[in-house]
Amino acid sequence: MTARVDIAIPCFKYAHYLEGCVSSVLSQRDVDVRVLIIDDVSPDNTAEIASHLMAADGRVSYTRNERNLGLIGSANRGVMEWASADYVVLLSADDLLAPGALARATRLMEANPDVGLTFGMAYMFSEAEGELKVGEQAETETAIVSGKAFLRHVCTGSNPVPSPTAVMRTSVQHRIGGYNPAFRHTSDLDMWMRAAAAGRIGVINAIQGMYRWHSGNMSAAYHERPVGDRREIIETCRTFLADHGLMFPEFAGWLAGLERKFGFEALVDASKAFERPGADGWRDALDFALEFRPDYRSMPAWWKFQAKRMMGRPLASALRKAGETIRPPRLHKPWHSHGNQIGWWPEPGEVQV
Repeated sequence: MTARVDIAIPCFKYAHYLEGCVSSVLSQRDVDVRVLIIDDVSPDNTAEIASHLMAADGRVSYTRNERNLGLIGSANRGVMEWASADYVVLLSADDLLAPGALARATRLMEANPDVGLTFGMAYMFSEAEGELKVGEQAETETAIVSGKAFLRHVCTGSNPVPSPTAVMRTSVQHRIGGYNPAFRHTSDLDMWMRAAAAGRIGVINAIQGMYRWHSGNMSAAYHERPVGDRREIIETCRTFLADHGLMFPEFAGWLAGLERKFGFEALVDASKAFERPGADGWRDALDFALEFRPDYRSMPAWWKFQAKRMMGRPLASALRKAGETIRPPRLHKPWHSHGNQIGWWPEPGEVQV
């Protein structure tokens, strides 16, 4: 029996991406798909593009919100109110599915009824560089991790799941509820954690989706801040601990380790941001570091930062530039660099905890 998959696509000011996104869904093999385009009162020609797509393929439907609900409100209209197939995917209108992604994910989940969420790897691609072409991947490696192992990895500080690759069992989605509007930037992470509390997680070591990074991306500006989304990640994890701590008693210790890690990273980021003239983001990073690392006075990074503050920003900046002339810094590609692969592939020892 062919697996049925419902794809909810919220769209706000992304009409120019919509055709490519929907095409990546309708071309999926070995699954029965339905598409719902959710127009969040977009001021562009989303309705016109959606009309053409519906006329061309009966699997495409369209609805327009009565008022702007934002991404989370629109997402919940799709995954909670509309979806009724075996599986559901929330796909941003600016992202793409890889060829065969849904067949690979549903095959794993059909064989493992206790897996509520499956995800895979994704390619980042930038507006300037253009879309990356991914061919069909026939043979792929898969893994199934315990919910506990997944949650432990979350507390290393990274979101394991690229959102365009996430396939949720609809019955699980409806049981654990929709996306939480309290977490504007981490509602996806919150969802994955709740899914981990409900069952095991499937992982596919193949490109399952493409994540577009561009100036209009909702999280682009947020990640430019020295603190980034660290505070919201911690609040998301604290909420999970309050709701599921009895089920996962180890989580409190993992979260404490994450807070210490983030506190140290924020102190280093504050020190680096201090050297940039005119930038005041270092103050937020410093406040964050002092909040989550009460032992900051024992850290060499703290005293190095204090030395910079004593000499002043112009001198600290000049010394940094002089040092880079002698010894150029190592260049680390941002996670959202064009062509970068994202997603967590667990090592053998990480599958079970």
